[in-house]
Amino acid sequence: MSNNETFIVGYGITKFGEQYSTNPSSSASTAITSAIHNAKISKDLIQGLYFGSLLSNTNLQPFVGAEAARECNLNVPISKVDAGNASGAAAFHQAFMAVKSGLLDCIVVLGTEKTSDYVNSSKIEQILGGTIDYLWEFEQGATLTSLYAWMTQAHMNEHNTTLEQLASVPVKNHRNGVNNPIAQYRREISLERFLKAKRISDPIGRFDPATHCDGSAAVIIVSDKFVKQHSEVEQKAKIVGSAQASDKLALHHRTTLSSLMATKVASKNAYSMAKIAPEDISIAEVHDSYPIGEILAIEDLGFFPKGEGGKATIEGKTQINSDISVNTSGGLKARGDPFGATGIAQIIEIVQQINGEADKRQVDDIKFGLAQNVMGTGASSLVNIFSNMEDDK
Repeated sequence: MSNNETFIVGYGITKFGEQYSTNPSSSASTAITSAIHNAKISKDLIQGLYFGSLLSNTNLQPFVGAEAARECNLNVPISKVDAGNASGAAAFHQAFMAVKSGLLDCIVVLGTEKTSDYVNSSKIEQILGGTIDYLWEFEQGATLTSLYAWMTQAHMNEHNTTLEQLASVPVKNHRNGVNNPIAQYRREISLERFLKAKRISDPIGRFDPATHCDGSAAVIIVSDKFVKQHSEVEQKAKIVGSAQASDKLALHHRTTLSSLMATKVASKNAYSMAKIAPEDISIAEVHDSYPIGEILAIEDLGFFPKGEGGKATIEGKTQINSDISVNTSGGLKARGDPFGATGIAQIIEIVQQINGEADKRQVDDIKFGLAQNVMGTGASSLVNIFSNMEDDK
Protein backbone atom coordinates (compact mmCIF):
# COMPACT_ATOMS: atom_id res chain seq x y z
CA MET A 1 0.00 0.00 0.00
CA SER A 2 1.15 3.54 -0.76
CA ASN A 3 2.65 5.75 1.94
CA ASN A 4 0.13 8.50 1.22
CA GLU A 5 -1.02 10.20 4.38
CA THR A 6 -4.77 10.55 4.87
CA PHE A 7 -6.81 13.10 6.77
CA ILE A 8 -10.36 13.86 7.78
CA VAL A 9 -10.97 17.48 6.84
CA GLY A 10 -14.72 17.79 7.30
CA TYR A 11 -17.65 16.18 9.04
CA GLY A 12 -21.41 16.53 9.33
CA ILE A 13 -23.93 14.83 11.57
CA THR A 14 -27.66 15.08 12.22
CA LYS A 15 -29.39 14.76 15.55
CA PHE A 16 -30.09 11.12 16.42
CA GLY A 17 -33.58 9.99 17.43
CA GLU A 18 -37.01 9.16 16.03
CA GLN A 19 -37.38 11.33 12.94
CA TYR A 20 -40.73 10.31 11.50
CA SER A 21 -41.12 13.44 9.37
CA THR A 22 -37.69 13.12 7.72
CA ASN A 23 -37.10 10.82 4.76
CA PRO A 24 -33.86 8.83 4.53
CA SER A 25 -32.26 10.69 1.64
CA SER A 26 -32.99 14.08 3.19
CA SER A 27 -31.23 13.10 6.40
CA ALA A 28 -28.28 11.71 4.43
CA SER A 29 -27.96 14.77 2.19
CA THR A 30 -28.01 17.03 5.25
CA ALA A 31 -25.00 15.21 6.71
CA ILE A 32 -23.13 15.32 3.39
CA THR A 33 -23.82 19.03 2.88
CA SER A 34 -22.72 19.79 6.43
CA ALA A 35 -19.48 17.84 5.93
CA ILE A 36 -18.66 19.74 2.72
CA HIS A 37 -19.39 23.05 4.44
CA ASN A 38 -17.28 22.05 7.45
CA ALA A 39 -14.38 21.12 5.15
CA LYS A 40 -14.61 24.49 3.36
CA ILE A 41 -14.21 22.88 -0.04
CA SER A 42 -16.19 22.87 -3.25
CA LYS A 43 -18.33 19.80 -3.82
CA ASP A 44 -16.79 19.63 -7.30
CA LEU A 45 -13.56 18.40 -5.68
CA ILE A 46 -15.20 15.24 -4.35
CA GLN A 47 -14.29 12.18 -6.42
CA GLY A 48 -16.47 9.51 -4.85
CA LEU A 49 -19.16 8.63 -2.32
CA TYR A 50 -18.81 5.56 -0.12
CA PHE A 51 -21.75 4.78 2.11
CA GLY A 52 -23.04 2.17 4.53
CA SER A 53 -26.58 1.49 5.71
CA LEU A 54 -28.15 -1.69 7.05
CA LEU A 55 -31.56 -0.96 5.53
CA SER A 56 -30.06 -0.03 2.17
CA ASN A 57 -28.91 -3.64 1.91
CA THR A 58 -32.55 -4.73 1.93
CA ASN A 59 -35.43 -3.82 -0.35
CA LEU A 60 -36.65 -1.16 2.11
CA GLN A 61 -34.31 1.74 1.30
CA PRO A 62 -32.08 0.43 -1.50
CA PHE A 63 -31.28 3.73 -3.26
CA VAL A 64 -30.72 6.08 -0.32
CA GLY A 65 -27.08 6.73 -1.27
CA ALA A 66 -27.92 7.60 -4.87
CA GLU A 67 -30.85 9.76 -3.80
CA ALA A 68 -28.68 11.66 -1.31
CA ALA A 69 -26.01 12.24 -3.98
CA ARG A 70 -28.67 13.57 -6.35
CA GLU A 71 -30.02 15.93 -3.70
CA CYS A 72 -26.49 17.22 -3.10
CA ASN A 73 -25.82 17.44 -6.85
CA LEU A 74 -22.85 15.11 -6.56
CA ASN A 75 -22.14 13.41 -9.89
CA VAL A 76 -19.59 10.91 -8.59
CA PRO A 77 -19.18 7.14 -8.43
CA ILE A 78 -21.17 5.66 -5.53
CA SER A 79 -20.01 2.60 -3.62
CA LYS A 80 -22.32 0.85 -1.16
CA VAL A 81 -20.54 -1.22 1.47
CA ASP A 82 -22.28 -4.07 3.32
CA ALA A 83 -21.19 -5.03 6.82
CA GLY A 84 -24.56 -5.23 8.54
CA ASN A 85 -24.90 -2.75 11.36
CA ALA A 86 -21.21 -1.87 11.01
CA SER A 87 -21.64 -0.78 7.38
CA GLY A 88 -20.70 2.86 8.04
CA ALA A 89 -17.35 1.93 9.60
CA ALA A 90 -16.73 -0.56 6.79
CA ALA A 91 -17.43 2.14 4.19
CA PHE A 92 -14.92 4.35 5.98
CA HIS A 93 -12.30 1.59 5.88
CA GLN A 94 -12.82 1.07 2.14
CA ALA A 95 -12.64 4.81 1.45
CA PHE A 96 -9.47 5.08 3.54
CA MET A 97 -7.81 2.35 1.45
CA ALA A 98 -8.83 4.09 -1.79
CA VAL A 99 -7.20 7.35 -0.68
CA LYS A 100 -4.21 5.63 0.97
CA SER A 101 -3.50 3.75 -2.26
CA GLY A 102 -3.44 6.95 -4.29
CA LEU A 103 -6.43 5.93 -6.41
CA LEU A 104 -8.55 8.86 -5.18
CA ASP A 105 -7.75 12.07 -3.32
CA CYS A 106 -11.09 13.24 -1.91
CA ILE A 107 -13.98 11.00 -0.82
CA VAL A 108 -17.11 11.66 1.20
CA VAL A 109 -18.10 8.75 3.47
CA LEU A 110 -21.71 8.48 4.59
CA GLY A 111 -23.40 6.39 7.23
CA THR A 112 -27.17 6.66 7.37
CA GLU A 113 -30.26 4.92 8.71
CA LYS A 114 -34.00 5.44 9.04
CA THR A 115 -35.28 2.67 11.31
CA SER A 116 -38.30 4.27 13.00
CA ASP A 117 -40.64 3.41 10.12
CA TYR A 118 -40.02 -0.31 10.61
CA VAL A 119 -39.47 -0.97 14.33
CA ASN A 120 -43.14 -1.51 15.16
CA SER A 121 -43.60 -3.92 12.26
CA SER A 122 -40.89 -6.25 13.64
CA LYS A 123 -38.99 -5.97 10.35
CA ILE A 124 -35.92 -4.61 12.13
CA GLU A 125 -35.46 -7.82 14.13
CA GLN A 126 -35.65 -9.84 10.95
CA ILE A 127 -33.12 -7.56 9.24
CA LEU A 128 -30.79 -7.79 12.24
CA GLY A 129 -31.10 -11.55 11.88
CA GLY A 130 -28.87 -11.13 8.83
CA THR A 131 -26.02 -10.01 11.09
CA ILE A 132 -26.04 -13.34 12.97
CA ASP A 133 -26.26 -16.93 11.74
CA TYR A 134 -29.68 -16.84 10.11
CA LEU A 135 -30.19 -20.61 9.88
CA TRP A 136 -28.76 -21.84 13.20
CA GLU A 137 -29.48 -18.79 15.37
CA PHE A 138 -32.21 -16.50 14.07
CA GLU A 139 -34.52 -19.18 12.64
CA GLN A 140 -34.18 -21.12 15.88
CA GLY A 141 -35.52 -18.14 17.83
CA ALA A 142 -32.31 -16.39 18.84
CA THR A 143 -32.06 -12.60 18.75
CA LEU A 144 -29.15 -10.22 19.26
CA THR A 145 -30.38 -9.69 22.81
CA SER A 146 -30.47 -13.40 23.70
CA LEU A 147 -27.08 -14.00 22.10
CA TYR A 148 -25.51 -11.09 23.98
CA ALA A 149 -27.10 -12.55 27.13
CA TRP A 150 -25.10 -15.74 26.54
CA MET A 151 -21.93 -13.70 26.05
CA THR A 152 -22.68 -11.75 29.23
CA GLN A 153 -23.25 -14.94 31.22
CA ALA A 154 -19.99 -16.38 29.92
CA HIS A 155 -18.02 -13.34 31.06
CA MET A 156 -19.76 -13.34 34.43
CA ASN A 157 -19.02 -17.04 34.94
CA GLU A 158 -15.39 -16.88 33.82
CA HIS A 159 -14.36 -13.56 35.38
CA ASN A 160 -16.83 -12.96 38.24
CA THR A 161 -18.22 -9.90 36.46
CA THR A 162 -21.18 -8.52 38.43
CA LEU A 163 -24.47 -6.89 37.45
CA GLU A 164 -23.27 -3.72 39.19
CA GLN A 165 -20.17 -3.64 36.98
CA LEU A 166 -22.28 -4.20 33.87
CA ALA A 167 -24.78 -1.50 34.84
CA SER A 168 -21.97 0.98 35.43
CA VAL A 169 -21.37 1.00 31.65
CA PRO A 170 -24.71 2.57 30.60
CA VAL A 171 -24.74 4.77 33.72
CA LYS A 172 -21.43 6.33 32.61
CA ASN A 173 -22.51 6.63 29.01
CA HIS A 174 -25.82 8.31 29.85
CA ARG A 175 -23.89 10.77 31.99
CA ASN A 176 -21.65 11.55 29.00
CA GLY A 177 -24.61 11.78 26.63
CA VAL A 178 -26.11 14.67 28.63
CA ASN A 179 -23.48 16.95 27.08
CA ASN A 180 -23.82 15.68 23.50
CA PRO A 181 -26.22 17.92 21.53
CA ILE A 182 -26.98 15.26 18.89
CA ALA A 183 -27.63 12.42 21.37
CA GLN A 184 -31.00 10.68 21.45
CA TYR A 185 -31.09 10.48 25.25
CA ARG A 186 -29.64 13.48 27.08
CA ARG A 187 -30.42 12.44 30.62
CA GLU A 188 -28.69 10.51 33.36
CA ILE A 189 -30.04 7.27 34.73
CA SER A 190 -29.18 5.70 38.07
CA LEU A 191 -27.38 2.47 38.76
CA GLU A 192 -30.32 1.36 40.90
CA ARG A 193 -32.74 1.79 38.01
CA PHE A 194 -30.66 -0.47 35.81
CA LEU A 195 -30.35 -3.08 38.53
CA LYS A 196 -34.08 -3.07 39.36
CA ALA A 197 -35.21 -3.22 35.74
CA LYS A 198 -37.04 -6.29 34.46
CA ARG A 199 -34.71 -8.87 32.91
CA ILE A 200 -35.64 -9.24 29.23
CA SER A 201 -33.06 -11.96 28.57
CA ASP A 202 -31.28 -12.68 31.83
CA PRO A 203 -28.92 -11.09 32.79
CA ILE A 204 -29.80 -8.29 30.33
CA GLY A 205 -32.35 -5.82 31.67
CA ARG A 206 -34.80 -3.65 29.74
CA PHE A 207 -32.60 -0.53 30.04
CA ASP A 208 -29.38 -2.25 28.93
CA PRO A 209 -29.63 -2.37 25.11
CA ALA A 210 -28.98 0.60 22.85
CA THR A 211 -32.09 1.69 20.98
CA HIS A 212 -32.66 1.75 17.23
CA CYS A 213 -33.05 5.26 15.87
CA ASP A 214 -32.64 7.50 12.83
CA GLY A 215 -29.72 9.66 11.83
CA SER A 216 -26.91 10.32 9.38
CA ALA A 217 -23.22 11.13 9.64
CA ALA A 218 -20.60 11.96 7.02
CA VAL A 219 -16.87 12.65 6.87
CA ILE A 220 -14.54 13.75 4.10
CA ILE A 221 -11.25 11.87 3.66
CA VAL A 222 -8.44 13.44 1.63
CA SER A 223 -4.82 12.71 0.76
CA ASP A 224 -1.77 14.75 1.70
CA LYS A 225 -1.52 15.64 -1.98
CA PHE A 226 -5.01 17.16 -1.83
CA VAL A 227 -4.12 19.13 1.30
CA LYS A 228 -1.02 20.60 -0.38
CA GLN A 229 -3.02 21.59 -3.45
CA HIS A 230 -5.87 23.26 -1.55
CA SER A 231 -4.78 25.90 0.94
CA GLU A 232 -8.37 26.43 2.07
CA VAL A 233 -8.42 22.98 3.70
CA GLU A 234 -8.05 22.91 7.46
CA GLN A 235 -6.84 19.49 8.58
CA LYS A 236 -9.09 18.02 11.28
CA ALA A 237 -7.40 14.73 12.13
CA LYS A 238 -4.89 12.32 10.67
CA ILE A 239 -5.91 8.70 10.02
CA VAL A 240 -3.01 6.58 11.21
CA GLY A 241 -4.54 3.11 11.39
CA SER A 242 -7.52 1.29 9.91
CA ALA A 243 -8.26 -2.43 9.95
CA GLN A 244 -11.10 -4.92 9.65
CA ALA A 245 -11.21 -8.53 10.80
CA SER A 246 -13.76 -11.32 10.95
CA ASP A 247 -14.74 -14.25 13.15
CA LYS A 248 -17.22 -17.12 12.93
CA LEU A 249 -20.79 -15.90 12.42
CA ALA A 250 -22.48 -18.27 14.89
CA LEU A 251 -21.56 -18.22 18.57
CA HIS A 252 -21.43 -22.01 18.76
CA HIS A 253 -18.59 -22.04 16.20
CA ARG A 254 -16.36 -19.67 18.17
CA THR A 255 -13.56 -20.68 20.51
CA THR A 256 -14.79 -18.35 23.27
CA LEU A 257 -17.86 -16.28 24.17
CA SER A 258 -15.96 -13.94 26.50
CA SER A 259 -13.77 -12.32 23.87
CA LEU A 260 -14.23 -10.90 20.37
CA MET A 261 -11.41 -12.32 18.28
CA ALA A 262 -12.28 -10.03 15.35
CA THR A 263 -11.67 -7.00 17.56
CA LYS A 264 -8.38 -8.41 18.85
CA VAL A 265 -7.10 -9.05 15.31
CA ALA A 266 -8.36 -5.77 13.86
CA SER A 267 -6.87 -3.75 16.71
CA LYS A 268 -3.53 -5.55 16.47
CA ASN A 269 -3.33 -4.66 12.78
CA ALA A 270 -4.48 -1.08 13.34
CA TYR A 271 -1.94 -0.55 16.13
CA SER A 272 0.78 -1.96 13.87
CA MET A 273 -0.16 0.41 11.06
CA ALA A 274 -0.20 3.36 13.44
CA LYS A 275 3.06 2.22 15.09
CA ILE A 276 1.57 2.64 18.57
CA ALA A 277 0.42 0.48 21.50
CA PRO A 278 -2.92 0.38 23.37
CA GLU A 279 -1.51 2.54 26.18
CA ASP A 280 -1.00 5.38 23.68
CA ILE A 281 -4.76 5.74 23.18
CA SER A 282 -6.30 8.64 25.11
CA ILE A 283 -9.92 8.25 24.03
CA ALA A 284 -12.03 5.48 22.51
CA GLU A 285 -15.50 5.15 21.08
CA VAL A 286 -16.52 1.49 21.32
CA HIS A 287 -19.54 -0.62 20.41
CA ASP A 288 -21.71 -0.68 23.56
CA SER A 289 -24.96 -1.95 22.04
CA TYR A 290 -25.13 -4.01 25.27
CA PRO A 291 -23.07 -3.39 28.42
CA ILE A 292 -20.94 -6.48 27.83
CA GLY A 293 -20.02 -5.02 24.43
CA GLU A 294 -18.06 -2.18 26.02
CA ILE A 295 -16.45 -4.45 28.59
CA LEU A 296 -15.31 -6.88 25.90
CA ALA A 297 -14.06 -3.99 23.78
CA ILE A 298 -11.88 -2.36 26.42
CA GLU A 299 -10.34 -5.75 27.18
CA ASP A 300 -9.89 -6.96 23.60
CA LEU A 301 -8.48 -3.59 22.52
CA GLY A 302 -5.81 -4.01 25.17
CA PHE A 303 -6.80 -1.20 27.53
CA PHE A 304 -7.34 -3.56 30.47
CA PRO A 305 -6.44 -7.23 31.09
CA LYS A 306 -9.01 -9.87 30.19
CA GLY A 307 -11.60 -10.11 32.93
CA GLU A 308 -10.79 -6.66 34.38
CA GLY A 309 -13.10 -4.57 32.16
CA GLY A 310 -16.06 -4.61 34.52
CA LYS A 311 -13.93 -3.76 37.53
CA ALA A 312 -12.18 -0.95 35.66
CA THR A 313 -15.53 0.56 34.67
CA ILE A 314 -17.13 0.55 38.10
CA GLU A 315 -13.92 2.02 39.56
CA GLY A 316 -14.22 4.97 37.17
CA LYS A 317 -11.18 4.20 35.05
CA THR A 318 -13.13 4.77 31.79
CA GLN A 319 -14.69 8.08 32.76
CA ILE A 320 -13.76 11.30 30.99
CA ASN A 321 -10.15 12.26 31.78
CA SER A 322 -9.51 9.04 33.70
CA ASP A 323 -7.15 6.20 32.65
CA ILE A 324 -8.84 6.17 29.24
CA SER A 325 -11.94 8.13 28.25
CA VAL A 326 -14.46 5.68 26.77
CA ASN A 327 -17.63 6.64 24.90
CA THR A 328 -17.53 10.35 25.68
CA SER A 329 -20.32 10.81 23.12
CA GLY A 330 -22.68 8.72 25.24
CA GLY A 331 -22.00 5.65 23.13
CA LEU A 332 -24.64 3.70 21.26
CA LYS A 333 -26.64 3.59 24.50
CA ALA A 334 -27.22 7.33 24.99
CA ARG A 335 -26.25 8.83 21.63
CA GLY A 336 -28.41 6.25 19.88
CA ASP A 337 -27.67 3.49 17.36
CA PRO A 338 -28.79 4.26 13.81
CA PHE A 339 -26.80 1.23 12.59
CA GLY A 340 -25.00 2.41 9.44
CA ALA A 341 -24.49 5.90 10.87
CA THR A 342 -23.05 4.65 14.17
CA GLY A 343 -19.53 3.89 12.95
CA ILE A 344 -19.20 7.32 11.34
CA ALA A 345 -20.66 9.05 14.42
CA GLN A 346 -17.99 7.36 16.54
CA ILE A 347 -15.30 8.71 14.22
CA ILE A 348 -16.76 12.21 14.32
CA GLU A 349 -16.66 12.17 18.12
CA ILE A 350 -12.94 11.32 18.00
CA VAL A 351 -12.29 14.10 15.47
CA GLN A 352 -14.19 16.63 17.55
CA GLN A 353 -12.26 15.60 20.64
CA ILE A 354 -8.89 15.81 18.87
CA ASN A 355 -9.74 19.31 17.69
CA GLY A 356 -10.99 20.50 21.07
CA GLU A 357 -14.58 20.87 19.86
CA ALA A 358 -16.36 18.64 22.40
CA ASP A 359 -17.31 21.38 24.88
CA LYS A 360 -18.30 19.99 28.32
CA ARG A 361 -17.30 16.43 27.42
CA GLN A 362 -13.83 17.46 26.20
CA VAL A 363 -10.90 15.19 27.04
CA ASP A 364 -7.56 16.80 27.88
CA ASP A 365 -4.25 16.19 26.10
CA ILE A 366 -5.34 13.72 23.41
CA LYS A 367 -2.59 12.05 21.43
CA PHE A 368 -4.46 9.20 19.74
CA GLY A 369 -8.13 8.30 19.52
CA LEU A 370 -9.72 4.99 18.50
CA ALA A 371 -13.13 3.93 17.17
CA GLN A 372 -14.33 0.31 17.28
CA ASN A 373 -17.52 -0.87 15.58
CA VAL A 374 -18.82 -4.46 15.29
CA MET A 375 -21.40 -6.30 13.24
CA GLY A 376 -23.95 -8.40 15.08
CA THR A 377 -22.31 -10.29 17.93
CA GLY A 378 -18.81 -9.57 16.62
CA ALA A 379 -18.50 -11.61 13.44
CA SER A 380 -16.86 -8.53 11.91
CA SER A 381 -15.01 -5.73 13.69
CA LEU A 382 -13.50 -2.47 12.47
CA VAL A 383 -10.88 -0.45 14.31
CA ASN A 384 -9.81 3.03 13.18
CA ILE A 385 -7.13 5.13 14.86
CA PHE A 386 -6.64 8.89 14.59
CA SER A 387 -3.95 11.22 15.83
CA ASN A 388 -3.56 14.73 17.05
CA MET A 389 -1.11 15.73 14.35
CA GLU A 390 0.99 17.75 16.80
CA ASP A 391 1.60 14.63 18.92
CA ASP A 392 1.81 11.72 16.49
CA LYS A 393 5.55 11.89 15.93
